[in-house]
Amino acid sequence: MSIQVTWLGHAGFQLDIEGKKVLIDPFLTGNPLATVTAEEIEADYILLSHAHGDHIADTPAIVRRTGAWVIANFELGSWMQQKEGLERVHTLNPGGGVRLPFGRVELTIAHHSSSLPDGSYGGQPNGILILTSSGTNLYHAGDTTVFLDMQLIGKHGLDLAMLPIGDYFTMGIDGSIKAIELLQPKAVIPMHYNTFDRIAQDVTAWAQRVHNETAAKPVVLNPGDSYTL
Repeated sequence: MSIQVTWLGHAGFQLDIEGKKVLIDPFLTGNPLATVTAEEIEADYILLSHAHGDHIADTPAIVRRTGAWVIANFELGSWMQQKEGLERVHTLNPGGGVRLPFGRVELTIAHHSSSLPDGSYGGQPNGILILTSSGTNLYHAGDTTVFLDMQLIGKHGLDLAMLPIGDYFTMGIDGSIKAIELLQPKAVIPMHYNTFDRIAQDVTAWAQRVHNETAAKPVVLNPGDSYTL
């Protein structure tokens, strides 16, 4: 069964997996690249990489409207329960996962920082591994630099990796090329770039380097555009 991946701008994605709507890091309100609003997007599950506002911003509002489940690390998930009153929350930690109707979602490590809107500790930042029931495997790196353990993540056999390229807060183009070499995905979508001036990047140049220097297929999307696996 095909999987549709729609880039929402920044690090946000909507996945359609076996009829389930899966959001990753929904930052729509205040996102200058967003083409859809928090009031209209649909979700059955929301996967959160870490606690920064440009990743969790619209989660409570979307959950209250849709009844979606939240999957996050323990501190972030607990904060969503205690401060936002959300009940349908899975609180994981790196290496841990949960079985959902479309497959297993597992948190990986990521190297970044993480704090909640009220300044409290947001737990360890994460990447997100989605191992679907159909055998198609996806990896959202979250906000991170490149790290050698990406080799272990890649051993799952990745059909798609979603990697930050914006630099300044995360790895930039050079780091993403190294990450692709370690992960060995079949295709890669860039994210976390061009939202703000500090993370502006030439995505055409990035795509050319991926084509020239790796075996992966570069997939450049405009916000609102989709890629089908």
